[in-house]
Amino acid sequence: MRKTLVLLVAALMILGVATLLSARESGQPGIQGTPHDVQVMTGEAGLEPCAMCHTPHSGTGQYPLWNRDQGPQTYTMYNSPSFDMNDFNTGPQDPSALCLVCHNGVFSSLVNYPGPGSHSNENYDYQMNPTFWAMLDTDLSNEHPISFTYDPSKDNSQDNNGFPAAIPCPTALWRNWIPGSAGAHYPLYGAGTTTTPTTQFECATCHAVHDTVAYAGKQMVGGKSVGTQVFFLRRDNAGSAMCADCHVNRL
Repeated sequence: MRKTLVLLVAALMILGVATLLSARESGQPGIQGTPHDVQVMTGEAGLEPCAMCHTPHSGTGQYPLWNRDQGPQTYTMYNSPSFDMNDFNTGPQDPSALCLVCHNGVFSSLVNYPGPGSHSNENYDYQMNPTFWAMLDTDLSNEHPISFTYDPSKDNSQDNNGFPAAIPCPTALWRNWIPGSAGAHYPLYGAGTTTTPTTQFECATCHAVHDTVAYAGKQMVGGKSVGTQVFFLRRDNAGSAMCADCHVNRL
């Protein structure tokens, strides 16, 4: 009986890993076969999908085991008269800063290839291709604001977005998240604790970099997302539903 249980647990673990790595145009979650899969990016078979961003050894020291190298960049942050939470720092904070290593259009290289000898590998060096990938550049003044403290109390009566109050994540009390409809939750980031949970709105608040949510409409042709919905959202945004989870009074 015990042996059978062990085999069952092992099989379920293998199935779970396979599910995480497997993404299909049917909308099932996972990174493999998405625009974040290095084999999709380059069109070359045999490259390691996780190694594009992560290394188990000798990373840069930035979480999570970061495997990309790029010099410091200067960014222009978003600002407008209607942006009431504009207490952001002088530049993007983690994890947004890590996203931008690939999405700022500036060359980045691999730190450590996960193979014999552990060395860099030019197959993973990356210059953003604006034809296929989201190249935001270093001017973020025309993008949704990031790296600011999410504080609905600052939303004045003139703007009246109806931002919902953040609530603690029940399984990680050091993290707050923004509750959404249809079971969606949008995590906040920063150096949170159980007494003062996280408050920073970042790229990963709206985007799941590993494509963890299944929804219809995701499709790729020639390595480019061409469906009615893009990859890596935290929920289906058909009818701007995801936008309306925060901007409640605007839809």
